[in-house]
Amino acid sequence: MDNWSHFLVRNRGPLSAREQLRLQESVVAVVGCGGLGGFVCEELVRLGVGELLLIDPDRFEESNCNRQLYASLQTLGRAKAEVAAERAEQVHSLCRATAVVADFRQQTGLLRDRADLVVDCLDNSPARRELGRFCSSAKIPLVHGAVKGWYGQVAVQLPGSGLLERFYPPGGRSRQEPPSVLACTVATVASLQAAEAVKLLLARHSPLRTSWLSVDLLRLDFLLVPAGEPGSLSGQAACDQQTQQRDQ
Repeated sequence: MDNWSHFLVRNRGPLSAREQLRLQESVVAVVGCGGLGGFVCEELVRLGVGELLLIDPDRFEESNCNRQLYASLQTLGRAKAEVAAERAEQVHSLCRATAVVADFRQQTGLLRDRADLVVDCLDNSPARRELGRFCSSAKIPLVHGAVKGWYGQVAVQLPGSGLLERFYPPGGRSRQEPPSVLACTVATVASLQAAEAVKLLLARHSPLRTSWLSVDLLRLDFLLVPAGEPGSLSGQAACDQQTQQRDQ
């Protein structure tokens, strides 16, 4: 790829020609196309990922508009995956985006057969646990993100590690109401997810191979936590405790 596409020429430098070609040959599944998923989709398209599988059964509602990139008065009532796919086509023609308006649990064959990488943009613990379990068994690397208020987290689950099952163990506290989430938190965590996805696809080193990242935008605190550290908080529990302690 010596002759860079005009659409991607400003990626040159941080990415080599060989790496840009590798991205264009990659297939990434974004599971959940709302808050995190919308920003992740936008950035992966502009980074030059060649194919996106956009999986989400839901449609946009008014309450999505405070934080979801593709939620607007024009898209209310429309399928999130379809809107995200249309947006990808509008950015440039180098990305093929397939909208799958269904629960990911109905699309495990598609994920197993096509995806080089899965990005977890879900919003509930049981679904995340199931996605993590599936990706581990299918030997597909997964980039996890979660947000609540000013706080978030990012982690990478490599095949066989079972990280999300440790983050969200069965019998953990279930959320009764949708959490309050700020657009700035969503955009930050999604950008970190997109960066980790690219590094995985290009086999670049990342500290998140052995740690997970806690994000506190209120205090501007970014903390790397060893994934296996005894007694360390993880998953939604971390976000919940941060909220309780730091907002007092």
